Amino acid sequence: MSKPSDTVFHEEDQRIIESISTYRNDQRDKDEILTIVEKHGWALRYAPPLFKYSEEICVAAVKSYPLVLEFISPEMRENEKVVKQAVTLCGMALLFATAKMRNRKDVVMKAVQNCGLALEFAHPDQKKQPAVVFTAMQQDARALQCADDELKRDRKFLLKALVNRPQALDFVHPSLRFDPELVKIALGQEYHPPKSPPSPKERAQSPLPAPKPKPKSRRSRRALSMERLERQKKREAEIVSKA
Repeated sequence: MSKPSDTVFHEEDQRIIESISTYRNDQRDKDEILTIVEKHGWALRYAPPLFKYSEEICVAAVKSYPLVLEFISPEMRENEKVVKQAVTLCGMALLFATAKMRNRKDVVMKAVQNCGLALEFAHPDQKKQPAVVFTAMQQDARALQCADDELKRDRKFLLKALVNRPQALDFVHPSLRFDPELVKIALGQEYHPPKSPPSPKERAQSPLPAPKPKPKSRRSRRALSMERLERQKKREAEIVSKA
């Protein structure tokens, strides 16, 4: 699935654009247009306006290049068959569907099954749906950041969702980010929050700690060797004096 940029085209792409743009805005050219968009869906952008209202043409085009949904007629961007075909192949195409389609659970589910981050383009009402958000998270843990704040605070939902997507812990509501149970599920270990420092009153009431004994000074090896040498000299001197 490739599409030329807006300014630079390969020679073959340029020929396709010139070819499709020369057809009449007439149903008699429908078969020729259909043949082109079945292989080069992006080219529908340059076709005569009439064909951007054709369900058959639009379905064929989005099968080849789902993001061409941006350039078809508003009626087709609200057409169930066209939109579902597009988002099934490329979830991000949900961005170009109408608000009505972005608020349909069945359409959004198909989009997030393909790309979890497509949840960003769903209607706000769909971002509150546990089933939709859960499906999106299974595809991409980062999808939780696109969910409604209420779901980010829903411990029951998060306990289930984090089992397979522990990375989503980074995107839960800040008030739950250090929740011991959620952390245990996500990281597989107990979480013990740090103890808060004692207040000035508590410090004043607590007994003073016993002074620590001073550590014995550690003499160097050289000093110990010198002491042993001195003791040996004394013993030798005593032996000589007795003799």
